[in-house]
Amino acid sequence: MKKIAIAMIALLFLSGCFQTKQEKHEQFIQAIQKGDLSAVRDYIKTEKEINFQTKNGTPLDIAMKTKHKKIVVELLRAGAKSAYMPLPPLSFTIASVLPQSEETNEELVKQMINKQTVKERDKDGNTPLHYAIDSGDIELVRLLVQHGADVNATNEAGTTPLMKAAQFGQTEIVKFLYAHGADINRTDDQGETALSKAVEGNQVATVQFLLQAGANVNIKTTIGKTALMTAAEYGYDNLVSLLLRHGADVNVKDKTGNTALSLAQYWKHESIIRQLKQKGAR
Repeated sequence: MKKIAIAMIALLFLSGCFQTKQEKHEQFIQAIQKGDLSAVRDYIKTEKEINFQTKNGTPLDIAMKTKHKKIVVELLRAGAKSAYMPLPPLSFTIASVLPQSEETNEELVKQMINKQTVKERDKDGNTPLHYAIDSGDIELVRLLVQHGADVNATNEAGTTPLMKAAQFGQTEIVKFLYAHGADINRTDDQGETALSKAVEGNQVATVQFLLQAGANVNIKTTIGKTALMTAAEYGYDNLVSLLLRHGADVNVKDKTGNTALSLAQYWKHESIIRQLKQKGAR
């Protein structure tokens, strides 16, 4: 009986000394909410699980809501992810904005960036450089390239950062990427290039730069469509003129038999019809 009593006391003592996983998680969340950086660091040092789910998201989500930027950075460095935006840490930092933070996004990125993080990809194959293009911030783009970001990295759809920048009409970023080795005639899975994407978006200044830089004006997509055909179909008079001046072929047919002229005629773009006929379209 004495041995049983001692064992019972020891069991009660031990159960009071060792925290459950749930208790550890709760204390970690409390430390984040209070802004206790020291406690957060202690947890990260001793525990591996930092991406557990709560009713308010992951620890990173809670840190973002409580605006403790130092804790956010600490969590990101440890590999924390968001339940709502499950991206690699550097891409998350670029894609998100810390509410009411006195630090700029670039300053936060500087704390996260290294030769490894610039190469990490999300589930769709996007790199941090792809996300920097979404932000439109040329300083972020420059920072990533300086740290070894691949300017020709493709995501699962075959899209490069240059293609995205061209589509958005970010001419200065397009110039920067091209100057640092971006392939101007690379095609994605649909056969589209930076030029064709810029034409789709009616980005005249970007199209002009790409053509001057040597973009192939007559590359066809997987359905046989050229940049001129797209401009003619959409009624982009200025782009049609620009493409024609750079040698666009007016009589190319796509896989359905359409030409730039037939598309312009279908949509009744009269000024474009005249331009094309003047160049020998039939």
